[in-house]
Amino acid sequence: MQKIERFRAALEGRALDRPPVTAWVHFLSDHLAGTESARLHLEFQRAYDWDLVKVMNDYRYPVPDGVDKLDARAFDAYCKTPALEAPCFAEQLACLATLRRELGPGVPLLDTLFDPYQQIVRNIGRDQEPALWAGGQRALDALEAICNAMCAYVAAARRAGADGFFLSVNGAIREGMPRGVTREIYERFQRPFSLRLLEAAGGSVRVLHVHGAGLDFERVLDYPVEAWSWSDRLPGNPTLAQLRARTPHCLMGGLDETQFSERSRPLLAAQIDDALAQAGRSGFILAPGCTVPSFSPHRLLRHLRDHTLAGDRGTDH
Repeated sequence: MQKIERFRAALEGRALDRPPVTAWVHFLSDHLAGTESARLHLEFQRAYDWDLVKVMNDYRYPVPDGVDKLDARAFDAYCKTPALEAPCFAEQLACLATLRRELGPGVPLLDTLFDPYQQIVRNIGRDQEPALWAGGQRALDALEAICNAMCAYVAAARRAGADGFFLSVNGAIREGMPRGVTREIYERFQRPFSLRLLEAAGGSVRVLHVHGAGLDFERVLDYPVEAWSWSDRLPGNPTLAQLRARTPHCLMGGLDETQFSERSRPLLAAQIDDALAQAGRSGFILAPGCTVPSFSPHRLLRHLRDHTLAGDRGTDH
């Protein structure tokens, strides 16, 4: 099968010659032009011939000028959203357009998105989260403005060549876990805007990356998506087999990204085999649960690809 055919078949639960396999790393590209980011993606793709390219998006949503903390003035400033010509959008669109031109239509491209809540806190600082929660309607207005800008970006990314979107959310992390929030905070400040983005991406492939450990999947199981991505090997998270029993959608995962760079090839092979045994050969994309370290050795990344291609493993579901 061709890459795009294999990808579509996996998403639709149809018969496969083998499950698609992919991995991704951060290229530290926030300071680079989009065309240079694309060059790094292309070198990574040509080195390992992944079945799909998960396009990293390290261009940070801008903190308004003069803003260092979240308060009423900051929320009002966030309501003045950047146009698509802003670097955070324009450089990523240039990256996507370059990748599509160089790779052609046969290689699936998944662009990376972060929900509006993350677009604020991952850039201004997570220590500012309590100020966001205390911001009330002003904070919600800021999140709404960011969401509107991102919905416009989604339409532009589709025109630039993205086949779909890999939307990262922290909203399923339970309170008390790193980056976790209460159900009330999730319902008010995170869920509505994530759903808006998924709606904007309708008609393309939507992969929900449910980030973190200690996940409460009940918060997100009703999201409109074509595939689920999560760190199934982390403590407190559902296994591939457990989530397979709860959703008809394609599963994406199987590999522990936290130990990827230091394991032996036999241990990596065993984890691949276990993932395929749990998830089956259809409706599954073999991938890390999140980003693998940028210093991951070539021999392991190559082994991930080669072992998956070596032959039949696991059983159909």
